[in-house]
Amino acid sequence: MYTNFKKSLGQNFLKDEHYIQKIVDCVHYDDISNFLEIGPGDGQLSEKIIQLSQPIKLIEIDQNLNQILNSRFSKYKNVDVINDDVLKLDLKLLSNSNTIILGNLPYNISSQIIFKVLESNIEYKYAIFLIQKELADRFIPKENKSTKLSLQSNYFADLEKIFDIPPDAFYPVPKVNSTLVKITPNRKKYNLTEYNKLKAILSACFANPRKQLASPLKKIFPSMPSFSFSLTNRPEDLALDHYFEILSKYEK
Repeated sequence: MYTNFKKSLGQNFLKDEHYIQKIVDCVHYDDISNFLEIGPGDGQLSEKIIQLSQPIKLIEIDQNLNQILNSRFSKYKNVDVINDDVLKLDLKLLSNSNTIILGNLPYNISSQIIFKVLESNIEYKYAIFLIQKELADRFIPKENKSTKLSLQSNYFADLEKIFDIPPDAFYPVPKVNSTLVKITPNRKKYNLTEYNKLKAILSACFANPRKQLASPLKKIFPSMPSFSFSLTNRPEDLALDHYFEILSKYEK
């Protein structure tokens, strides 16, 4: 078992065979599918995916692990190990409409990686990521509630929780629970100008999330227009369509 863990890279490897197989069972693929795994670690999940006999790229920033992966999978012709930082890579060169993206993401940069995928305007079939449960709850909040993360991510994709994984399924053992989430793109391309304006509105509204919307909207609109929702609502009470309504009236 690999023991040279780097805390700075947020390394917690999934070691429990039961949960590794449960993740593999969630992967639905066909003959033209290919895989992109972010942060494969020592290759426990990778080995199961490789057995599906589809092309797979493994992106691993840790040079020591990169050597282990190259050695472990040297006999497989369908494997390409990339020693690089996923946040600095051009994902358009690594993904297409048949790509399934996987990853047990480092807790400290999970949201950055997710938005790297979402904002890169890449084509992919879907993504399955293992992230901290608390973060999953922010991306996928309880019914009829929203967060800045959920609204921003829903601009690009539909997100769903699949199942939770306890700390003792990992090594080293983290202090938090994890959740497997699935991300399915809901659009092929996005309008960068529109998205940046929407982000600005979300940032303004969620700057004080417990305040009623009347407060931040007064700063956006010198003369308050009428809306289909009550200004006594809090930011979490509105759906994405409501924020598009705000954006539409802001642009008039």
